[in-house]
Amino acid sequence: MTNVGLTPGTFDPAKIGPVELPFSEAEYLSRLAKVRGMMRERGIDLLWVTTPEAICWLHGYFTSWYKANSPMRYPQCYGTAIHAGSDRVIHFDNPTEMPVMARTSICKHNRWLPDRRATPNLRFITEELAKEGWLSGTVGMEFWSYIPNRAISTMFEGAFRAAGCEVVDSSALLRRARRVKSAQEIAYIEKATKICDIGHRTIQDLLRPGITELDLFGAVTHEMMKAGGEFPALIPIFNTAPVVDGVPQSIGHSMASTKVIEAGEILVADLCGVYNRYHGNAMRGFFVGDPPKALVERYRLAAGVYDVITSDLKAGLTVREVNRRLRRYYDEVGLWSETGGWALGYELGLSLPPDWVGDFYFNLGDDEFLDRVFEDGMVTNFESLFDTALIDTVVWDRKGCRLLSKTPLELIAVG
Repeated sequence: MTNVGLTPGTFDPAKIGPVELPFSEAEYLSRLAKVRGMMRERGIDLLWVTTPEAICWLHGYFTSWYKANSPMRYPQCYGTAIHAGSDRVIHFDNPTEMPVMARTSICKHNRWLPDRRATPNLRFITEELAKEGWLSGTVGMEFWSYIPNRAISTMFEGAFRAAGCEVVDSSALLRRARRVKSAQEIAYIEKATKICDIGHRTIQDLLRPGITELDLFGAVTHEMMKAGGEFPALIPIFNTAPVVDGVPQSIGHSMASTKVIEAGEILVADLCGVYNRYHGNAMRGFFVGDPPKALVERYRLAAGVYDVITSDLKAGLTVREVNRRLRRYYDEVGLWSETGGWALGYELGLSLPPDWVGDFYFNLGDDEFLDRVFEDGMVTNFESLFDTALIDTVVWDRKGCRLLSKTPLELIAVG
């Protein structure tokens, strides 16, 4: 055994106090029942879940470290097992996570890994599943999950096949299950977007020439966290760019730095408020000084698409129809034909580092995947980027779409 450091230290489950989960146990159980139904439809007997967001959505558990790029001698062998014919759920993990499981999960049938090495842990997992009568038939794995990495995923697939199971990719099943949000999930995204707006108001209050990007970003993060915000699932774009002949220069996906912000620059702030791990996204551009009139007008035209979203779009439309209606607006105002633009959206919801970009994605330049349907209860962002920093969060409803951010959709002049 190489179990040095596997025990959680002093830990008494009876002394952790009341456990407050973001959802009722009934909601978690309904999610598990939904997934089991989808498994039966697809002929999957055992589902081996490793994506952190999927595990959190299913039974609440999340942690700060998933060993995504950990030492090769210390491979990540965790996962949640769901069987199509059982109401029980079994989570396998390192014993150091006992306190986290006790505070964050409804799962009570946990198994603690006996070793740091892959071989004894894989043997332990397969033996435990066999004892339950779960290690037969078809096993679904998440081949699109970044955890575990390829080496460890291959070990698991080999272990399941060696036990006589067929192995299939079930990534789409779990992503599909999470797509439509419950009323409580949408309420959390609404709260997250209010926190995001606090960040943007802080920028308006504090952005002046002479402050560094990191100083401002720290103040913005502080105010958002004071309001109940949490760490976002990725490091947001928070950078200034020079404006040349009235056109902001691209900054890509760069991080805030010690750069001193100067007059005449534009700050691009792509913030996500986070509440109970649910994300609300809003990007705005802040000009330091008096902005060029042509740039103000470009922002006005790019922002006009959001009026189309709230007046013309609703759940039930296909991506093809949504793209057609939004492209028509951009063509009418001359933005699309002028620059080609960057207009797209993606699913938002429960996210953990390193990414908040969800699975459902659409781009007005796409010529495939156009028959997908925006469903009642979906939440996406929409990005209107034509040398403009404009993103907002959209709730899709059968009665129409609504935007969540209250920060004005315009170029905001400060300083």
